[in-house]
Amino acid sequence: MDYLKNIALLHSDYDMFRKKHFSNQCINLLKKVYTKSEVLLTHSATGALEMVASLIDIKPQDEIIMPSFTFVSTANAFVNKGATPVFVDVKNNTLNIDEMLIEQAITEKTKAIIAMHYAGHPCNMEAIKSLCEKYDLYLIEDAAMGYGMYYDSKPLGSIGDFGVVSFDITKHITAIQGGMLLVNNPTFIERAEQIYHIGTNRKQFDLGKVDHYEWVDQGSKYQMNELNAAILQQELTNDKVIISHRIKLSKLYHDLLNDLEARKICTMIGKELLDNNIHEFYLIVKNKEVRDKLMQFLSNKKIEAHFHYQPLHLAPMGRKVGRYLGGNNTEEVAQRIIRLPLNNLTTESEVAEVSKQIIAFYEQWQS
Repeated sequence: MDYLKNIALLHSDYDMFRKKHFSNQCINLLKKVYTKSEVLLTHSATGALEMVASLIDIKPQDEIIMPSFTFVSTANAFVNKGATPVFVDVKNNTLNIDEMLIEQAITEKTKAIIAMHYAGHPCNMEAIKSLCEKYDLYLIEDAAMGYGMYYDSKPLGSIGDFGVVSFDITKHITAIQGGMLLVNNPTFIERAEQIYHIGTNRKQFDLGKVDHYEWVDQGSKYQMNELNAAILQQELTNDKVIISHRIKLSKLYHDLLNDLEARKICTMIGKELLDNNIHEFYLIVKNKEVRDKLMQFLSNKKIEAHFHYQPLHLAPMGRKVGRYLGGNNTEEVAQRIIRLPLNNLTTESEVAEVSKQIIAFYEQWQS
């Protein structure tokens, strides 16, 4: 495999490892996509969010608006610095934050809005960006699932002041473990480099602007491991093939399960999203009981299917440190969503088999 060739190269050439050969190749590839962003490869999207929290100088009592239907890292990066997460309900068609509720959540303590693009499908960025401009707030894009997706011809993560992308093992483009920070607001580029390089002015030293580097700011070791970069380089090189394959599988799922939706047995990810659906394919079933029984039925057939996020506003920590605004869409979707197998090695015949078993389950369930 090409991954193994890359790793073997690193093993045989220490200088290549030390000079971050594959990290630099990844950045060169990524800069072709994010042409107006400063690109920093990180050990995780969580680390990238923690960098953002430092860059915008989060302090206790600051408030950050975000969807409740998201991963805990979205909140933790800011809660760890004492901020209050203000959780907002999601829309039931895209599972993204409901932009119509955001203005009600804004107070004099609000510092930023996080637009988390669920399954890589964009939030209403025009509306959210307008609110940020109106109230002088930072706009942070949590595009963890969004590599390869666009809004108004702009790659997700490149629209706000900052964007974060995940290259975790669960993502469609993976480094096994890794992420990326996109700095789109030029004001923060120099300090982002300092935080990224353990609080030093290493970047200026590398550019020959200073004769030594030293400790100038807070920071940590946020860089991506070079072994992970060696894997990511191959994924980025083949990203169009990977994305095309996943779109094909998504459309096949939709075609094979369309009758269930037509009969109002369940609903699927919106058909209008399929042309760019590359991260996951999900069903929304009748209730939690049906969801759990379907998951168990598939498990008995050796098919993995999963639910997803639990509402952060209902979690013990969320109740303790945050507040919530909205209806019950977040809770409903958390109880009813089921994600079907979809990865880079999934085949069309496997999609057909999964679909066949889901149809068989409903035949038994209704009999």
